[in-house]
Amino acid sequence: MTRSTPRWHLRPLVLAVALGSNIAYSQTEKLSEEQVEPKQATRALEEVIVSAQKVEQSSQDVPISLTAVSGDMMRDLGGAGLQDIAPYIPNVRFSSDTDPALAQINIRGFGSNPLNAAFESSVGFVQDEVFFARPSYYNEAIFDVARVEVLRGPQGTLFGKNTVAGVFNVTTQSPTEEFSGFVQATQSDPDEIRLEGAVGGAITDWMAVRFSAMDIDKEGQLYNQFLDRYDDKHEQDAQRLKIDLTPTENISVELLGVVGETSANYWGLQLQNLDDGTRAFLQNYDPNIEDDPYNHRTSYDQPGFITKDSQTLSAKMDWYIGKVGAVDELTSTIVVADTELNLDSLVDLDTSPADLGRLTVASQYEQQSFEWRFSGSSEGLFGLGERLDFVAGAFLFQSNFAQQTQIIAGDDLGAYLTTDDVLQLASGNSSLNTGGLLGALNLAGLPIATLTSAVIGDDRYVLDYLLDVEAGALFGQFSWYLDEHWVITPGLRYSKEKKNGVASGQASCAQAALSLPCIMGTALSAENYNEPNLERTETDLSPKLSVQYYINNDTNLFVTYSRGFKSGGFNASSFGGEDLNFEPENATTIEGGLKGEFFNNTLRLNAVAYRTYFDDLQVLAFNGAFFDVTNAASAISDGVELDFTWLTPLPILQVSGSVGLLDARYEDYPDAPAPIAQGNTAKQDLSNRRISLAPKQTASLTPNLQFPLFGLAASTSVDFLYQGDQYTDGDLDPATFLPGYTTISARFSLASLEQGWVISVGGSNLTDEKISGQTIDTVFFPGSYNSRQKSQRKVFASLMYNW
Repeated sequence: MTRSTPRWHLRPLVLAVALGSNIAYSQTEKLSEEQVEPKQATRALEEVIVSAQKVEQSSQDVPISLTAVSGDMMRDLGGAGLQDIAPYIPNVRFSSDTDPALAQINIRGFGSNPLNAAFESSVGFVQDEVFFARPSYYNEAIFDVARVEVLRGPQGTLFGKNTVAGVFNVTTQSPTEEFSGFVQATQSDPDEIRLEGAVGGAITDWMAVRFSAMDIDKEGQLYNQFLDRYDDKHEQDAQRLKIDLTPTENISVELLGVVGETSANYWGLQLQNLDDGTRAFLQNYDPNIEDDPYNHRTSYDQPGFITKDSQTLSAKMDWYIGKVGAVDELTSTIVVADTELNLDSLVDLDTSPADLGRLTVASQYEQQSFEWRFSGSSEGLFGLGERLDFVAGAFLFQSNFAQQTQIIAGDDLGAYLTTDDVLQLASGNSSLNTGGLLGALNLAGLPIATLTSAVIGDDRYVLDYLLDVEAGALFGQFSWYLDEHWVITPGLRYSKEKKNGVASGQASCAQAALSLPCIMGTALSAENYNEPNLERTETDLSPKLSVQYYINNDTNLFVTYSRGFKSGGFNASSFGGEDLNFEPENATTIEGGLKGEFFNNTLRLNAVAYRTYFDDLQVLAFNGAFFDVTNAASAISDGVELDFTWLTPLPILQVSGSVGLLDARYEDYPDAPAPIAQGNTAKQDLSNRRISLAPKQTASLTPNLQFPLFGLAASTSVDFLYQGDQYTDGDLDPATFLPGYTTISARFSLASLEQGWVISVGGSNLTDEKISGQTIDTVFFPGSYNSRQKSQRKVFASLMYNW
């Protein structure tokens, strides 16, 4: 049995791509002029080509659970980012659809909270074959996308490092032989303008270029009634240049450069569940203070901001060597990359109209990576089997990260010391109060705030964190085709990683010269420390084994065992220098499934059942102001993932959908942090309790109609998207529980077959569901919370031209 691996080629966008899981670029048929005629040609789903195993092959031949999403679909949604396509992918969750820096992604219940800079993401991010180790890259250059592949489960054999939960593998469009491009303008309400475009083609017979760009200007939805501004206002622009060179018929080189800049108001939180004492205190600063987390209104005094810029240069060279001994089609691939990302931010630490504390973070990140691999095939192994395809290589990585965090006392901190909240934090009893006795000292008009601010002066606690990483790996994988039915795919990766760090915390204030304690350091229970020589070296061996049985050329069953490793590190937010080290985590998954195409290739159905076991799971614990990195003992995730695409007997109707079932829970976690209302140091036993940010069900259903209309090609789609109930904070505080919800999106487009014009209108969350993406503890107000609300209803109109 022969399974071809055809090369991917770009199809112009004519119609909206149907949505759903495994909704790749090839799943919506282009309506040709012949198809507009009453007599329809035989329909069939096109092959979906992916690079999930470092070689181009059909997604149906990859023995893991994956979803492929096309760039056409993302543009059809009005210029979407990765967070916008997550609802269509089973068991994948983004905590925020508005944060430009702190992308938290969970796959099968596992991910990494980016609030602590030491925490590397458990979900790897790869773009154009370059692995990026910081979560801020998820929002950097998502434009002119060809496809996004979401690989669920440990991907420790072939991809970068720290991919224990999965990988987002993004491929952007490459230059075409013919001059081509597109331009798209999208206007949305709430007010947002997105411009995206690309142009390029062959300049000579050995050189082709493509230039693409994006510009976003978003007014925002979260209104700050105190500062009279929108606190999620967002501006972003980015440009990419790709150059393809073919100096010989056997060598091809791709040169790539990307730059991006982001400027936004920050950081988009709303108060929730204020008690009477806290409300009375805050009303001195804003009489209209409120704690509704679902009204897109907030009230805090610091004009928070974030600025971010990045630059990436990479080069990829493919050398087709050909036949060497018993090896056929031997190809050498080298990928080298250099990138840097700078970030500067200010946030209102108390998220209130009182000036209690400010948080500034400035960081610089640089990364260099090098990968050299070989791929090819031979006639079996030791003379056995029909064919053997292999990929093997080496990966080198180094990075430098420097961050300074300052927690600065506000002018109203002295007045805050007269509140019951201070007693509650000190005692760990959130119900403790003085009956208003302390609060009476802070009545409007009394000069207590002025007097105390003069005494406090410039008072801050400063955290400095430096981290140098050197990592290397050897990897290999081969697929052994025993006969027309059986394929065995073993793989192995040996990794070694060395980290050197510096961590320090220092209180700074005027009264320190008099040997008096600093206010902010005291409030945080922080001590001065300096650890200049942190060091750890770790090695790992991650195996993989897949067995596939092809019932026929279109349908196969598979079982895959895989293991992943995520390195340990040093706590970037310690307030005393204790417990700076945290240990590596390991993930082991076994999954079995079916991938098939039925009814003359009009129905594609993929189904997977899995179990993942995590050992020494890395988690964050809220310490009153920041999040410390610790290790839970162990965790288990069981689940099912199913997706389908169906070209129905009705010629104009296609239906896509997905279902994810998830049971993610701690197996053993006896010393887990308790809700902060029980005290900063309170513990609880979360053994056999569910993990946060792990909805028990996710589902999508998208019927798509394509039909001729007045000589044009029309398309309309409706998306029904469901996400089940979940906790949104790691301590499983009942106040952070989010019930399940359903949102509805829809689009309608008209396309000119001759000229490539596409006019679209649509919207997301059309029923305007009020949804909290995440609820976490506040810093200063025990028993109260900060909530990050997901976007409200959005409608858009888009004009696109392809040539």
